[in-house]
Amino acid sequence: MMFWGGTFVAGRYLAANYHPFTIAFYRFLSASAVLMLFCFTKDRGLVRLTPIQVLKVVLLGLTGIFSYNYFFFEGLGLIEAGRASVIIAINPTITALLAPLFLKEEWSPLKFFGALLALSGALTVITNGQYSEIFSEGLGVGELYLLGAVVSWVTYTMLGKVALKKLSPLQATTYACLLGTLLLAPFAYHHQALSFFGLAGFYDWLAIFFLGVLATALGFIWYYQAIQRIGAAKAAAFINFVPLFGISSGALILGEGLKLSLIIGALLVIAGVSLTNRPKAGFRATFKSRKSQRKSPTP
Repeated sequence: MMFWGGTFVAGRYLAANYHPFTIAFYRFLSASAVLMLFCFTKDRGLVRLTPIQVLKVVLLGLTGIFSYNYFFFEGLGLIEAGRASVIIAINPTITALLAPLFLKEEWSPLKFFGALLALSGALTVITNGQYSEIFSEGLGVGELYLLGAVVSWVTYTMLGKVALKKLSPLQATTYACLLGTLLLAPFAYHHQALSFFGLAGFYDWLAIFFLGVLATALGFIWYYQAIQRIGAAKAAAFINFVPLFGISSGALILGEGLKLSLIIGALLVIAGVSLTNRPKAGFRATFKSRKSQRKSPTP
């Protein structure tokens, strides 16, 4: 989440001179190269996919990479970034609602309350506590594009849980990035991606390295590993940390001011994520277990 939060700074730097599709293409091109290197050093290359796995990987590339970036960049071109971030921040809540239905994950009122609490923290940070501004302008074309990005990411998250049953996070991420890069290529070419080589400077390539290697290659693998270990709803709850890290890195790198709303929002997000990841057994089961251990005879 720290890497993903930093993408706002790197992306903002690159977006001043290059088209979003060009940035996205080189991000996933560099990520694919690093992921392929990992595959050949760790897994001895890409595994051979079954027809069902091919379908799953195609869906991962279409949802988490191609369609998400398409909807996100189109929406961001129509409305301001803060409003866009508010819409994107509903990802964990939607995932928490749908995961029990489609993935048969555990559901509880406490987990749902935690997701809402974390969401409220993200909203506090992004809107500076001025919640009424979210609804003042209504729902337009830009908002609909970003809702499409939300649907894409939620689908990507839940498909990842299914794909990882017989496919490692590294293999799934590599295949998804390769396919996503191929899908982005014609759009990037249309927006003069080839001229990037002649125009890009040192800091441009450094930003691409951060976006591709750290935020995508490592970030996506770790995210899939989280889905595999703690479930889609719990893993998605941590996405609420992205705007916190984004605003924090903006304050450190871009000199943006820190406000009280950031501190309050951070506390709400931490509390919400803690509730969402609360063990199923809880305190009562732990207390009963310790009580039974005290009653058991000493060997």
